[in-house]
Amino acid sequence: MATQGDHTKPLVEIQLLPDNVTVNVPVGACIADAATAAGCALETPCGGLGVCGKCKVRIISGAGHPDKDELRLLSKDEINQGTRLACKARASGNRMVVEIPAESRSLVQQILSAGVLRHVEPRPNVLKIHARVHPPTLQDERAEYERLMLECDHSSNTTPSLDMLTDLSAKLRSSDYDVTAILMGDRLADVEPGDTTDHCYGIAYDLGSTTIVGYLVHLPTAREAGVAATMNPQMTYGDDLVSRIRFASEKPDGRTILQQAAVRALNEILARVTQKAKVSPLSVYEATVVGNTCMTHLLLGIDPSSLGVSPYVPTVCRALDVPPGEIGLRINPRGNAHIMPNVAGFVGSDLVGVLLTSMWEDDGRTRLAVDIGTNGEMALRHKGKTLACSAAAGPAFEGAGISCGMRGSPGAIDSVRMDDDVQISTIRNQKPKGVCGSGLLDAIAWMLRIGMIEETGRMAAPEDIGDVPLAIKNRILEDDGQRRFVLTWADESATGTPISITQRDVRQVQLAKGSIHAAIRTLLALSGARSEDLDEVLLAGAFGNYIRVESALRIGLIPAIPPNRIKSVGNAAGSGARLALLSLDERKRAAEIAARLEHIELANHETYQRAFEEQMLFPESEMEPTAAQK
Repeated sequence: MATQGDHTKPLVEIQLLPDNVTVNVPVGACIADAATAAGCALETPCGGLGVCGKCKVRIISGAGHPDKDELRLLSKDEINQGTRLACKARASGNRMVVEIPAESRSLVQQILSAGVLRHVEPRPNVLKIHARVHPPTLQDERAEYERLMLECDHSSNTTPSLDMLTDLSAKLRSSDYDVTAILMGDRLADVEPGDTTDHCYGIAYDLGSTTIVGYLVHLPTAREAGVAATMNPQMTYGDDLVSRIRFASEKPDGRTILQQAAVRALNEILARVTQKAKVSPLSVYEATVVGNTCMTHLLLGIDPSSLGVSPYVPTVCRALDVPPGEIGLRINPRGNAHIMPNVAGFVGSDLVGVLLTSMWEDDGRTRLAVDIGTNGEMALRHKGKTLACSAAAGPAFEGAGISCGMRGSPGAIDSVRMDDDVQISTIRNQKPKGVCGSGLLDAIAWMLRIGMIEETGRMAAPEDIGDVPLAIKNRILEDDGQRRFVLTWADESATGTPISITQRDVRQVQLAKGSIHAAIRTLLALSGARSEDLDEVLLAGAFGNYIRVESALRIGLIPAIPPNRIKSVGNAAGSGARLALLSLDERKRAAEIAARLEHIELANHETYQRAFEEQMLFPESEMEPTAAQK
């Protein structure tokens, strides 16, 4: 039984089904918080604002009256059956019984961990040196620290810490002066008995707002020893960064809750990769971290509120090195956590990691890197100059805000094509539960191709569509004056309800793709380049890895260039964190990249506003389907 909350208020016992877990919460606590406290986290893409309707639960006993948001988002039948929104329904009475349906539970996303990693010679910040130190004698009275450093050939440029010096003599004497010195840059971090030079690891983290990936690396050989990923538990408090900034700023202990959630996930990944590699977490001496500016602020416990108001200025952008214990990271306590440099309020070290991996050198080509998520970050290099910006795309590409949307989890429709009828595939070939970003783009691209969606985004009536198979036309339905297109009928889906694309869904995609493409157009205009000058477009991140290039081009997400110039680079941000872990030279290069980037703030930028209005429309030109699409 879990207990949560303010004990000055009467407590309500809530039984959560089908888990059969009981939690005691104060009167007035929302059901979503109660479920989280009991370990039954829900989908809350809107951060509990009551606008997405994804956190439906059925209150079997103790249901109160629905509020205005629930009346708007739930049908009369649902309300009569006790269905409520967990973010709005409140604990009341003495006892409640609440059923959490499968579709409302937090889902494990198909997480992208692979990335392009270029070869570098290992020169890590962590160096282990085995030393057999000559014991002191009456004829040789040199201090223990100087004696050790002389043997390690680091006497001139290494400084000790008081924490290390307190028991240095005891460690040397107890090991009969046969030790391994652990050097962290210019600092002697610790000594260990015997030769432990091979037990030297680091971990590189990509701290994404949706997913977190960790890579365990054997530092002397640059060998990847393990990789693990998890959903970011901060999503319980909001999918988008604005929701989390609001939570951190307005909720009592909100910043602490978010910081602890992030560190808990990092430590979970650390435990998984070290256990699998049969390595002690104490043999992990350094962590490198990339993430957007908000995520790194939250990890460090820095107040993010300045990121939520214009002019969106961060507290710090430079790279930081902090003792792992200060943030609760369970690597070797005398190790180091290196937080890579950010660029601006919404251009973070994750984009720096992408550029460090894929655009580290100026080869004279015009190249664009785009990391598409709820917040799209991008950089354009043209004629020796690199411009960077961010654009709020909204959560549509990750399934939130879409009527039947979901993240890229098992059962998500991830690809769509049309011939005599609609053909779909789902992640892990499970019965369809909803549609994720790549499937959504495929569907809209095909609807454009056959004339079902007009340039303006309007969904056409069946009689207005030309030579299209009847089976496809019959999928166009109209409810309460709004058209929708059925991808999967009720008897074919795992939820027992049709999975459809609605007119409103199309508008959400228009907003998202319009924002991303307008940002790209702005960078092109300010650099003096044209879209046809783009020699290469790099799509980073999970969404960029899984979408089909033809679909992205057809809806106008990216400029119309030959598909062979577009390349997916996987989790390039995570690869950048690994490079910085492996080499001080790469760490220095990352700092230079961040300092060299010219940040463009798109808010109220005339070029962006004008481009956004233009890019809300879908492209007129038709593209030939690829062989796979035919």
